[in-house]
Amino acid sequence: MPIIWSTMNHKAVPNSLQVCLVAHTHWDREWYHSAPRFRQRLVALVDALLKQKPNADKPFLLDGQTVVLEDYLTVRPERTAELREHLHIGAIEAGPWYVLADGLIPSGEAIVRNLLTGRRVLRRLNAFAPQVAYCPDTFGHPAALPIIANGFGFPLAIVWRGLRSARSPGGDVMRWRALNGESVIVYHLPPDGYEFGSSLPVDAGAAQKRWNELRALLLARSNVGVTLLANGADHHAKQPDLDAAIAAMREVATPDVVVRTSLSGFAKRLLSAVDVHRDAIPEIQGELRNSYGYTWTLNGTFGTRAAQKRANARAERALLRDAEPWTVLAWLHGSVASREVADDASLTLAQMPSLLDVAWRTLLRAHPHDTLCGCSIDDVARAMDGRLASTMTQAAGLRSAALNGALGHNAVAARARPIADVPMVVIRNRTARWRGGVAELCLDETLRDELVGPLRAETRPAIDEGVVRSPSVAATTLQLGKTNVVRRRRESPQHYPDNDLVRAHYALGWVAPVPPLGISTRAISFAVPNVSGFISSGPLAGSEFANAPQNAA
Repeated sequence: MPIIWSTMNHKAVPNSLQVCLVAHTHWDREWYHSAPRFRQRLVALVDALLKQKPNADKPFLLDGQTVVLEDYLTVRPERTAELREHLHIGAIEAGPWYVLADGLIPSGEAIVRNLLTGRRVLRRLNAFAPQVAYCPDTFGHPAALPIIANGFGFPLAIVWRGLRSARSPGGDVMRWRALNGESVIVYHLPPDGYEFGSSLPVDAGAAQKRWNELRALLLARSNVGVTLLANGADHHAKQPDLDAAIAAMREVATPDVVVRTSLSGFAKRLLSAVDVHRDAIPEIQGELRNSYGYTWTLNGTFGTRAAQKRANARAERALLRDAEPWTVLAWLHGSVASREVADDASLTLAQMPSLLDVAWRTLLRAHPHDTLCGCSIDDVARAMDGRLASTMTQAAGLRSAALNGALGHNAVAARARPIADVPMVVIRNRTARWRGGVAELCLDETLRDELVGPLRAETRPAIDEGVVRSPSVAATTLQLGKTNVVRRRRESPQHYPDNDLVRAHYALGWVAPVPPLGISTRAISFAVPNVSGFISSGPLAGSEFANAPQNAA
């Protein structure tokens, strides 16, 4: 949706400025170096911050993301207490995001999970994030961001790219309204973005010259008289002589006021000024994806490394549409015991929420703008491939455990018994509406057991591999397709994996409607047919099916 705007009736803005200086770093977790390489520099940067006594009057912003806290503590766990103290009093700020993600490629739900994960990281460190949707380097912003910001209690968003094309309204403050009427105040960074106030001079003459340049742009853009001067840049540590530089700037800036503050402090001052100058604030609506003519924009990244973007979408769906819904159904339909820690070390709902959180963190670490947009080095892309593959693996394991819980399937008990005389197929509807009709089933005919691990005393009946049996499913007419001999593995926390050689029969079957996000089971039988197969036809529907362990029911 293109941006649209309306201009309010302007009223006079004070001729003097209140300049809020926020010391910060912009930390691309990976970009022209890999994450481990940049982490080495991050550790030195945070060590330097912690070397100073905690002082809320001299705060430093770690770029609005909390993954950097995890990265630091991975190397320096012994400094957790010191970092916790700095965060608690506001000497160091981080969040609200877990990672500074791209705003237009991840799903809206992934953006919400990003904020939820960032909040969890801070709570574990007894800290809270600035109440600001801080997006200093994102390549574009979705039209729903005001709704998401409101949902998390953020009255302010700070953006750079994506806003202020030749058609956009002027000024550094505006109200961004979503289609449902919710709105958020936007502070728009200058053309040089978050590094506009980097490397401030200490010499009086140089400070005067620099201030003249800064003030000319800040005053020309100011709607409410309160403006942000971000002192930092990409992977920059805190400026060592910052105190002297601020003193020099205050000397030459009079009668304008230069205040050293936190991001939270700037937000409070700005919103107070907005209340006074409401009529000076234009209103915008829609996506923010065009800043050509104002600053450089990276919309072209939507097409780079496109295969990774598709893989990311599949990984998101694996968590959102598979692992999580079935975890909820396992909670609703499973036994009370399925919610408790199992004595036999089976995976239950007691562990699954934490494991889902880990899976989401794995995926979110593929969402930073330089990573997901494909504008980083090949090492970064390879690391992203690993995270996406890991997410898919975790999602599959969680889905399997959830299905076992919903079905009441006990993997330990199943491994202690021979293969069921009456195997079952599970029909799984992964949509939120009733579905039925024709869909493809994969029906496993067990041929023989294969030993794994040390020799075992138990034996299982073998079926003649030369005889191809035809499957049938209770109350279901089948149209048989191809067959394929494959190996299936059953696992248990009390046993070695069990391999079975099976003949997989692929068939089309007409199935009665299955409830939304529901499960239905059917008994399978295999027999030597008098004729080769059965023929049936019907309208194509598209329920989704998944094989259950053969003892599932």
